[in-house]
Amino acid sequence: MKSELRLINHLDKILVETMKFQTYQELTITSKYLDIQKLINQDRLRIDLAAIHPIDGSIHFFEAETQVHVKHPVIYRNFCDYCYLLCPEEQFDILPYVTKSQQRSWAKETGVGVVTVSKKGELRVRLHAELQPLLPEIRKEVLRMMNKRYIIRFPTHPLWQRSRSYNHKSEG
Repeated sequence: MKSELRLINHLDKILVETMKFQTYQELTITSKYLDIQKLINQDRLRIDLAAIHPIDGSIHFFEAETQVHVKHPVIYRNFCDYCYLLCPEEQFDILPYVTKSQQRSWAKETGVGVVTVSKKGELRVRLHAELQPLLPEIRKEVLRMMNKRYIIRFPTHPLWQRSRSYNHKSEG
C-alpha cells in the first residue's frame, strides 16, 4: 500500500464504515474568510483527508506521505483539533532507530499523531495526536467548507465546549 491515494482511500473507508466519521478527501480551505497567508504563508490549504467525529464534533486532519515526513503536517495544526501523518507501516518500520526516535519525538513535541497502514491494510496508531487549540473563527470556516461540500449530519459543537444547559436545550 504505497500510494498516498490508496492510503487515504483505505483510511477513509475505515473512518466512515467502522467509526462513523463524516469525511472529506482533499478538502481545500481558502483565504475568502480567513487570512491563511498570515497563518501559514500560503493563500490556501489542501488536506488529504479531513474528518469530523459524530459524537464530539472534533475535526481530524490526515496528511498522507509515502515516506515518514512528520514535519509536513504541522502546517495543518491550526485548522483542526487533531492532526495526523498517515504513512505505510513498512516505511516507518525501516527507519533507523535514531531517525525513528527523532521523528516520534518531534511529532510528540508538535502534537502531530502518526498512523501507519500495513500491507494487509491494518491501521496502527504509532502516536496519538494532541488536541490543538482551534480558534472559533477557524473552526467556523473549516465547518463551512465541509458543509459546502455536503451537509454535516450531526452537531458540530465540540463536546469539550458544550455546557449542561446547551445539552438540555438540544434534547427538548
